[in-house]
Amino acid sequence: TEYIRNNMRSKIPIIALTADVTTVDLEKCRAVGMNDYIAKPVDERILYTKIVGLVKKPVESTNNQPKANKPVLANKTRCTDLAYLISITKYDHKLIMEMITLYLEQTPVLISTIKKSLQDKDWESLHAAAHKMIPSFSIMGIDKDYETIVKKVQMYDGAKGDAKEIGELVLQIENVCSCACNELEEEYNTLKNNIT
Repeated sequence: TEYIRNNMRSKIPIIALTADVTTVDLEKCRAVGMNDYIAKPVDERILYTKIVGLVKKPVESTNNQPKANKPVLANKTRCTDLAYLISITKYDHKLIMEMITLYLEQTPVLISTIKKSLQDKDWESLHAAAHKMIPSFSIMGIDKDYETIVKKVQMYDGAKGDAKEIGELVLQIENVCSCACNELEEEYNTLKNNIT
């Protein structure tokens, strides 16, 4: 990774594969320029999600600093937009259902971890859980402002920033993810009915 970053001057995304995530020095991985990591044996759905999250070109936003005091999606009727997921899967119903299932399984656990980590002041767990959420926002078409919010929560370590503000941001994330889960469950059931 050091050679690729320093000698080749390449910004190509790099995902580390490791047998045991608990023994990986994540800070050292980041310091040399790795973008993410995944534990072996590799779950192809997780790997796919991470790859998509790293290679999807970000959409330019005119508002990079969402306000913490009011919901970002107050005027929107839906929390998700599956256009991107449909395009990358070529409308493969089974693959879309797998991706939705992965989101529905992982997201509530990650939200709980973020809330508990914030309460326990466990910044490493907070960082890791928030980091894992980020690719799903693009894949499920959740407003880009929420990805910015998650990144802000990810960087929080208790020393900088207002704890109350971070708590409000976590609540916004929880609300939009709950809304997304409801919509994705409906979408999953619609796809399931179309297949059978």
